[in-house]
Amino acid sequence: MSTTNNTRENEVDPRTPQIEEGSSPVRLKQASWSDLSYYLSMRDGVRLTLYIYFPNHKPPSAPSPTILVQTRYGKAGARHVKSDNSRSLTHWLRAGYTAAIVDVHGTTASFGARDCELGIRQQEDMDEIIEHLTDLPWCNGKIIATGTSYTANTADLATSRPKAALVAAIPRATDFDWWEAFWPGGIANDSLLKGWAELVSEMDFGRLKVKSNSALEGEEKILDGRKRIGDIADLFPLIQPVDEDTDHKLVLEALQTREVHHCHWKADDYSDISFGDDRTVSGHSFFDASAAAHMDNIRDESINRFRSAPNVPSIIIITGNDHGGGVRTDPFFPDERDPLPSVEEQWRMQVEFADAVMNDQVPSRVIKYYVLGVGVFRETTVWPPLGLENTNFNLNHRGRLTRDVAFEGKDSYNVDFTATTGKHNRWYQFTRANYGVRRIPDQKLLTYNSPPFNEAMELVGWPVLTLQMSTTTNDPSIFAYLEDVSPDGTVTYITEGQLRAINRKIANVEALPYDPGPAPHSFLRGDAMPVVPGEKFSLTFKMYAIAALIRQGHRVRLAIGGADCDTFRRLGEGPERFEVFRGENEGSTLDLPLRKWSCEGSGC
Repeated sequence: MSTTNNTRENEVDPRTPQIEEGSSPVRLKQASWSDLSYYLSMRDGVRLTLYIYFPNHKPPSAPSPTILVQTRYGKAGARHVKSDNSRSLTHWLRAGYTAAIVDVHGTTASFGARDCELGIRQQEDMDEIIEHLTDLPWCNGKIIATGTSYTANTADLATSRPKAALVAAIPRATDFDWWEAFWPGGIANDSLLKGWAELVSEMDFGRLKVKSNSALEGEEKILDGRKRIGDIADLFPLIQPVDEDTDHKLVLEALQTREVHHCHWKADDYSDISFGDDRTVSGHSFFDASAAAHMDNIRDESINRFRSAPNVPSIIIITGNDHGGGVRTDPFFPDERDPLPSVEEQWRMQVEFADAVMNDQVPSRVIKYYVLGVGVFRETTVWPPLGLENTNFNLNHRGRLTRDVAFEGKDSYNVDFTATTGKHNRWYQFTRANYGVRRIPDQKLLTYNSPPFNEAMELVGWPVLTLQMSTTTNDPSIFAYLEDVSPDGTVTYITEGQLRAINRKIANVEALPYDPGPAPHSFLRGDAMPVVPGEKFSLTFKMYAIAALIRQGHRVRLAIGGADCDTFRRLGEGPERFEVFRGENEGSTLDLPLRKWSCEGSGC
């Protein structure tokens, strides 16, 4: 006997048929279907799939709150099939919540085509979806939007919509500003954009590569629901036809609408974007699809939101886990994979937060952050935390980082365009981040090392790098890595930052849509500052916010490069040479936010 994933132990879903031995694969897959599903028509006539999951598989006897997940990855992306998965809906159902999953406009089983991601049409759909859910007899009029990654982005954006029924959002691993994911520092992250665009396009058109039942090991076949209606059943759980679509003809019609409209976006639509205000031929930019573009209305937070929306109650939890929250990725503990908090604890915290909101309890503003290298969490009500000292290090001769005055001069570096952080770095969201030992990769970079620390220090916040430099090309990209060097010579990645030099103009924070922290840049075409080959210029940029323990006797290393070949697009051709200047008045510096480490019972 098989039951749906939402069934409590020893319970049987009355809607789920008995599964006899030898039943077809399609019959087995139906055991994971939603309790109720149908098409919901939007104001423009486009129909979206809506899947409803009830506690105990039947409408609650009394109206209950509803969890809303808006996905572009179909049921497979909602990840509710396994009860132990970090994206499972099981915990919500057990807590008495009804859950609703919507395939957003132009994806999987929903109708329509997509000329962009999270565009204004999809954002406006959220209003109608929430209104519809609120009117259902089993809903108590209170909705919480949630999700991980893309579904977190939809939850994030929902908070900018003026709907009183949406009482909270719980976005996990959200992309607050898509520019920072796809063009960090103004440098195209082709590895993510192209790989992700290809993946979602295949999903939207009902194409999926699966292992064949052939006796030949490793043989694969391509399912194509748009061309072969018989393949649609095998596309579950990516695609689940709604209850009325027993012959899959509605899904087939939905998939074919993408082809009819001839406007479904692809990665090439964004290939010519160089600045934050550039747009595709369809008139869209990824920034417009970000929560960051809606700060005037936003009601949800992460670090930038926390600082830019001080009146919004929120609890921010920053972990050392992977993108989905199920695996720890602390570079100081490469063999430790158990997440902190555990998956069960993550769910407990989410349900407790939701329950508090449902009882009209206003959450306090707090950030709980994980400290790399020690495996503990700390709390703060401000960011960066109090008690920090921005400690200035000078880039000095012989590859040193020193607190004393640097010797006048310059260091020359011929950019190695084969330099890479590999294909398991922070930018490959579909794999566990693992930078490995950085000693050998650093041989392709320009490095500076501090003296050993006399006492343990907590590095927390944004490291800021200022370079006085010249280049041989007119459009260089600069990559910088902050690393820990142990007494035995082990080099461990901590954080990084990058900047396309023409974006180096420091922006007026008041003119930006949100406060991005120190050394802000607008990335607008009108603010571009040309680089003249051979002429000295100055640039300053922050590295990504981090919290890490620098132990006594350890050093910090700054590694500088001009490429990360497996991840970022190279601009221009030919050789590149950096001249990095040192000195008392116009030298290069690294500012580290540090404070003395206090164990506070952490066992360090």
